[in-house]
Amino acid sequence: MLKPHPKSNLNQLVIYQKSMDIFKLTRHIASFISQDKDILSMHKSIRKVDHYASNLVMDALGLVPKIAETENQKNPILKLKYAKSLSYFIDRLYNNSLKLEKTKTQGKEFLKLFRKELKQLRKLHKQYVNSIL
Repeated sequence: MLKPHPKSNLNQLVIYQKSMDIFKLTRHIASFISQDKDILSMHKSIRKVDHYASNLVMDALGLVPKIAETENQKNPILKLKYAKSLSYFIDRLYNNSLKLEKTKTQGKEFLKLFRKELKQLRKLHKQYVNSIL
């Protein structure tokens, strides 16, 4: 009997879906804040706002592969370690959103909405880690 393709299982994970939503949301926020600059332009910019927005997108981008890496891990100890390491990205996202809000920029209401989404992701992360234990 063939095992189901890992990608189909991955797409069914609520934390994976939420991470994809978080990434899309960060990209929209960064685009709004930076006047539609791409990531490289934001990174090269001299404006702090652009750097924070770039960091927000890059940290959100790190969530999805980390979840895939966790799910593909056969060793239960490493799987738990990888799952717990997701909190690093979630914390960075939260901190960068605070930094962005402290700058004099438009879109602060989007950042507040974003942090609500991050709180949901944190709850999902706790459930995810507990499901591995």
